[in-house]
Amino acid sequence: MPDAKLIVGMVLTLIGASLVLGFLPVKTEYSQEDHGGASREVRVEYVEKHNYTYFLSQCFLLRNPSNNTVVDLVYMWLPVNASNQLVRLLETNREPLYRKNSEDGAVILVYNLSLMGGETTWINATLQVTVEKYRLIMENLPWMNYSQVEKNTGGKRYWAVENQTYVSIAQSIGLDARDPVEACSRIGKWILARLNYQPTWRRGAEHALILKDGKLAVSGDCEEVADVFVTLARILGIRSRVAHGIYLLEDKDVVTMWMRRTETGYDLSDNWGGHAWPQIYVPQAGWVDVELLEGGTVKIGDFSQYHIKYGFEEKSFMGSTMLYCQAMYLETDFFHFTFRRVQP
Repeated sequence: MPDAKLIVGMVLTLIGASLVLGFLPVKTEYSQEDHGGASREVRVEYVEKHNYTYFLSQCFLLRNPSNNTVVDLVYMWLPVNASNQLVRLLETNREPLYRKNSEDGAVILVYNLSLMGGETTWINATLQVTVEKYRLIMENLPWMNYSQVEKNTGGKRYWAVENQTYVSIAQSIGLDARDPVEACSRIGKWILARLNYQPTWRRGAEHALILKDGKLAVSGDCEEVADVFVTLARILGIRSRVAHGIYLLEDKDVVTMWMRRTETGYDLSDNWGGHAWPQIYVPQAGWVDVELLEGGTVKIGDFSQYHIKYGFEEKSFMGSTMLYCQAMYLETDFFHFTFRRVQP
């Protein structure tokens, strides 16, 4: 069951802006030399894989806030087909104008809607989402050479890879790590030991470090945790990105969560689960999930069935996590998600 203490990115993170089922367990063994010249066996192996299927209904209420008729494009994000997740779109209540994919693989249905002044309408989608709970053992992975990671480990708005404070931290954490997985484990432990968790607007890694009682602390929510992790990993030459999606806070056959716009902001259900977490790229296994806010420990390649992936931020810029449904002139007044778990 999900950790009741898991605090995921709340509504503030929203406002601001391959599973191949039957994928064979990976077991790769070859030798690399450690710093002393001794041969070490590389091990990458799935020791647990179990599929969970949900029927997902996502519904959005759109409103024309003006007094005039508005014709607008509306963008609805869908869960993605990706590592350890398979998605089938079953039906929508409206025919989309077209379907598009972002640079990082997010799937978006684009609708052309016309609403009179003050008019409202719903757009709905029903999907079958199969996620994989997995546990992966990774030992003695080789470090990639510079040419392999040069174009994939640079900075961007939220990842301050040239910040000298972060460079110094990364060097102290990971320069003597045995392999990239050990370095990532050290990064996660460093973050958790200094985490001052509080829901906030996404500020990125550069603004997540604060002085608290004379010591460095990581301040923010799931997005800051992910951004700090990705920044430190990339400084060390480890390809890393942020995954965005929903975390199911309840272990039930039916989970319903919602959020609605009010005059002063947003109200949301107690179980609202907007979430972000890091991933690292392992050539022998693909993108591997890293969870730091589930169970209070660093979980690398130890992924629960409660995560639903909606998108990734590696090349493209997503701002403050998933929007789920967005338009230029029309406003989304209500977000409603129902997950119905199909028992194996």
